Amino acid sequence: MAEPTTRDELMADATLGFARAARLLDPLRLHVWEEMGVTFPQLRILFLVRRDPGSDLRSLAERLDVGTSAASQQVDRLVDKGLLSRLEDPEDRRRLQISLTDKGTEAAESISTASRDYVHAVFEQFTDDQLAAVGSALTSIVEMAASIPQPHLIVERRAPA
Repeated sequence: MAEPTTRDELMADATLGFARAARLLDPLRLHVWEEMGVTFPQLRILFLVRRDPGSDLRSLAERLDVGTSAASQQVDRLVDKGLLSRLEDPEDRRRLQISLTDKGTEAAESISTASRDYVHAVFEQFTDDQLAAVGSALTSIVEMAASIPQPHLIVERRAPA
């Protein structure tokens, strides 16, 4: 196969390579999630709450871009699994703060650790020059991605028909 020469070919190769690299972690993550009995929406909640402990249900639903009822159902399931707790907000008794339990913290950390360990094992095989190039490229990807709106923020919301 010929080396890409046009910008379109380079873009196609880079996009495909990035997608293939990202997919490497999916089977590992899915295995860990399944072992814990956690769905993808629940996993998103765990990581959002880990990032912002004491979140309330309304703000969590907004960050997930779902209704409060849907978020509440997922939070209830995570509370039942012992991964989240709901505590009354000392400043506003009508507001419930959602936090990770010790078990929830361990679950989130084990998922992160499994992914990080796998990527580390892959990178162990790289030369120092390759690691520097990958590190630089990934930093650029993150910086550039942060500078443009995420796709779900671009799509116009349609009113129900």
